[in-house]
Amino acid sequence: KIYHCGDIMYDNSIYFSEIAEQKSTILKDNELVAGEFILATIHRNTNTDDHLRLKSVFSAIIKVADTKKIKIVIPLHPRTAKQLERLPELNKEIQSNRNIKIIPPVSFLEIICLEKNAKLVITDSGGVQKEAYFFKKPLVVARPETEWIEIIENGAGIIADAYENKILESVEYFLGDSALQFPNIFGDGHAAEFICRTLLESH
Repeated sequence: KIYHCGDIMYDNSIYFSEIAEQKSTILKDNELVAGEFILATIHRNTNTDDHLRLKSVFSAIIKVADTKKIKIVIPLHPRTAKQLERLPELNKEIQSNRNIKIIPPVSFLEIICLEKNAKLVITDSGGVQKEAYFFKKPLVVARPETEWIEIIENGAGIIADAYENKILESVEYFLGDSALQFPNIFGDGHAAEFICRTLLESH
């Protein structure tokens, strides 16, 4: 049997998600209910440093919050925060929206906890995309491409780039689809055990 880095990442995420559930208080601290919020992480410089793209992504997030009446949690990256300060009208609209919850940057255990308990994930992060799949969460990719094309091919993610309408359509589709499939394309959660056993048996 052959394992690759994705399998190890899956093992890692499952292991730390159990620790996060025990130790993280981020849901309680932010009055979040499992399965009743969207997690959004936007920090890639191609989005933050291009104000047209940044406006488009956040306009979509605002419309989702307003039309779906669902809480959207955004751990705000310092680079994103800095650029939003340069767009005062947009920033004010985000900060004043009762369905958008801006929180400080989070730790690894906290982001794992948020991913595991979210209803849906919107992100331009590489790692968050894969972790969302591990926890069986539909994914909207706010980039023109993805490193993890398998997620898209399996129908669990949609590449929306920074297009407002595409992000809205993707969220609408996933919130209305309860029959998504998440086959074990990144391993079975036992890659580390297999590797350790193989190393021990080879000596």
